Amino acid sequence: MTNSTSLPRIVLTMGEAAGVGPELIVRLSQLAFEAQLIVLADRELLRDVAEKVDIQLALSDIDWNSAVEQHKVGHLWIEHHSCKEPVVAGKLSKNNALTTYQILQRSSELALDGNANAIVTAPVHKANLNSVDKQFLGHTEFFAQLANVEQVVMMLATLSMRMTLATTHIPLSEVSSAITPNRLKNTINIILSSLKKLTGKDAKMAVCGLNPHAGEDGLLGDEEQLVIAPVIREMQGAGFDLNGPFPADTLFTPQKLKQFDVFLAMYHDQGLPVIKASGFGQCANVTLGLPYIRTSVDHGTALDIAADYCASAESLEFAVNYAIELASGNLPS
Repeated sequence: MTNSTSLPRIVLTMGEAAGVGPELIVRLSQLAFEAQLIVLADRELLRDVAEKVDIQLALSDIDWNSAVEQHKVGHLWIEHHSCKEPVVAGKLSKNNALTTYQILQRSSELALDGNANAIVTAPVHKANLNSVDKQFLGHTEFFAQLANVEQVVMMLATLSMRMTLATTHIPLSEVSSAITPNRLKNTINIILSSLKKLTGKDAKMAVCGLNPHAGEDGLLGDEEQLVIAPVIREMQGAGFDLNGPFPADTLFTPQKLKQFDVFLAMYHDQGLPVIKASGFGQCANVTLGLPYIRTSVDHGTALDIAADYCASAESLEFAVNYAIELASGNLPS
C-alpha cells in the first residue's frame, strides 16, 4: 500500500544475523521517530536479543495494506524471516546468509512497489553473502542491480559534510582504469541531479584528484590531465557548479567545508576515512541514483563484540532519521 500520508514508512533490514544488527534494531525500538518502522528480521532472534539486553520489545506482524501508523517506543512492526539455523552471536553461518540475502531482496521489492518510502540497512558481512551470490559486493551494487539501474553513487553524510565516491568496492589496483570520462560524467550528474531533486537548489561540488598533489602537472600521474580535468571543464560548460581537481590532502579543511556542498573522492579510502574520522556514529551511508531512498550505518558487523551485547545504536538512529528527513523532502544539514 503506497503511503498516502505525510508519515513515512521505513523498512529496516536485520543485517548479518550474527553481527550487531539485531541488537541495534532492538535498541532502536526504544527511541522516538516520526515514521512507521517495519523490520525485516527473525522474530525469535529479536526477542532473544531483547531479553539479553534487558529491553521490553513488542512485535506486531505488519499488514502492508493497513494504514500507516506512527512508531511507538518499545514496539516494532515486523515481517518475519526465519533464520535457517540457530544464531550464535559473533559466528558466521553460510546457511543464515541466505536469510539475510532474502531480506535484502524483499526490502528492494517493497521499495520498488511503493510499500516503503525508504530502506535503512543494518550492516552485512559481504564475504558471507558472497557465499550465496558470487556477484555480491555490497548493498550499493546489489540494490542498483535489483532496481535495474546502471549506475548509483555512494554518499556518506554527516550534518556538516557530504562525501561521494567515483568508485566503491574495487581493488585499489583497478581504480585508475575504472575512472573513465563517461563514468565520471555520469557519477557527477547523478550526484548533482539527486541533490537538486532533494533541495530544489544547485549544489556546489569539489572534485578530488586521484594522485598525490592532484598529479603535480603530470609528474605524479596523468589521470587528472587526461580524464578528471577535461570532464570538469566540460560539465562546467554545461552549467554545473563544480571545481577541481584538488589535491585530497588539503581539500577537507574547515574553509573548504563551508565553501562546498558536496565532495567527490576518486576511491573508497580517499574520502571515507576523512568523513568517518570527523563524524563517526553521526554519519549515514546514502545511495544516490536509486528510485527510492536508501540509507545505512557507517560501520560494519562488529562480530568481535556481537556476543558482548554492548553495541551503540547511534549510527543506525542517525541513518533512520536521515532517511525520514529525505523522505519528507529535506536534505539534513
